[in-house]
Amino acid sequence: MKNLSIVGFALVACLICSNASAQDAAVSTDDISGDGNKMAIGGYIALGMAHEVGDYDDAKFRFAGGGGAYFDFHLTPLLALEAGLGIVGKGAREEGTIEEMGYVADYETRLKLTYLTIPLGVMLSIKGLQIGAAWELAIALAGKSKSESGDTETEHTWGGDDWDNFRRFNMGPRLRVGYAIPVGPIAIVPGMYWSLHVLNEYKDMPDDFDDSIRAMNIMFLVAVEFGL
Repeated sequence: MKNLSIVGFALVACLICSNASAQDAAVSTDDISGDGNKMAIGGYIALGMAHEVGDYDDAKFRFAGGGGAYFDFHLTPLLALEAGLGIVGKGAREEGTIEEMGYVADYETRLKLTYLTIPLGVMLSIKGLQIGAAWELAIALAGKSKSESGDTETEHTWGGDDWDNFRRFNMGPRLRVGYAIPVGPIAIVPGMYWSLHVLNEYKDMPDDFDDSIRAMNIMFLVAVEFGL
């Protein structure tokens, strides 16, 4: 867990450093709206990587997508309250080789989960650089598992019983960085965010079961923001 936190904060540090060499023509929040308004709305699309960390040693990153909208209310030119609503893919993949009774075959399994996310937090805006920290609520909407081994492929859509031992409601930190580029009355905001569930995805397991996994995402995004 400590290493994952370091990764998240390292991503923030990287974009902060890259901003130091940006042009001096960076915009403030007032520049987005053009008339000094204190509120802004935005929409974004995201593409990145999903992973399950913890005791799932064989898990690997898989590609994931998402999108959503957010609302900023500026308390000062530098500090804003931020709330959002989004959809994002989570899960992981596993690959390896099966060797049984002389049978050898490569296999790959994918866990694809779709979540509704509700981040609530604060955002700093410094000459176009945006740094956000939020607590994110995550609600699982759908799940699907897919396995491929040799010439055999199976796919299963999760139903009611599949969720008996998997947590549908979770929460955790979300860190975001971006850079606002003014384009007329709007701003284009490229950036990235990192999120991690804090509760074990497994639930209601036997007493002798102590494995723990948590969903993590690293997503690259592009947002369009408009001042109100």
